[in-house]
Amino acid sequence: MSAIVSADLLIVGSPTYKGSYPGLFKHLIDLIEPHELRAKPIIITATGGGDRHALMVEHQLRPLFGFFMAHTLPTAIYASDRDFTDYAVASEQLSKRIGEVISEIDAFFPLARRALDAAE
Repeated sequence: MSAIVSADLLIVGSPTYKGSYPGLFKHLIDLIEPHELRAKPIIITATGGGDRHALMVEHQLRPLFGFFMAHTLPTAIYASDRDFTDYAVASEQLSKRIGEVISEIDAFFPLARRALDAAE
């Protein structure tokens, strides 16, 4: 649990189960005190069987982390089986969303980005 609450950034992903996150995920989240994620940047992601589950990130995960007063990044990532080929991202749309969320991280770590750019 300490690794979760002490991280600088969280990438939280969940499979979709009946339009929401599964009970085991909820159990893990219940072990976190509400103040422990305050102001922490969080990338929310989910997988599911099809497009019908795509809103799970907006209707379930975003409000959940709003309760913790965390900063969920504006771009959420949802993927289904059709977005992958041989366990690699094959969807141009999914690749684009991943790129967008990576650029949003810069707002939380501008000094780290400048250091990386200077090293290149």
